[in-house]
Amino acid sequence: MRILIFVEYPYFDLETARELLPWLRDRLIQLRKIKNEIELLLVNGDKYALQQYASETKKIIDEIISKGIILRDIDIGLVDFPAIINNKPAFFCWKIDENDIAYWHYMDEGFRGRKRLTGYEDILSLR
Repeated sequence: MRILIFVEYPYFDLETARELLPWLRDRLIQLRKIKNEIELLLVNGDKYALQQYASETKKIIDEIISKGIILRDIDIGLVDFPAIINNKPAFFCWKIDENDIAYWHYMDEGFRGRKRLTGYEDILSLR
């Protein structure tokens, strides 16, 4: 039954997820910048500019989501890539301050269940 969740999202193997990191890092940096600008606009009451920045934020979030990446936290740049690891639904877990994808967790474990990739995991490949 839990596999049905992957009908909504594609899944990634490690190589495919890693290929997206430079693009994703750039988008997350843009989101942080826009978020900071929005906070200033709220203080200054500039409603027109606020609408423009909100539209830009939505566009970037939609781009990320359209690739099947799950955006968990803009502030820390936390994302999950759906995967199938050890024949179970799981996520590769990555934060913007990490150089590479080095962690994963099962769907029901969340961030606290992050485990370091060892190379011994059975990761379903796209190729």
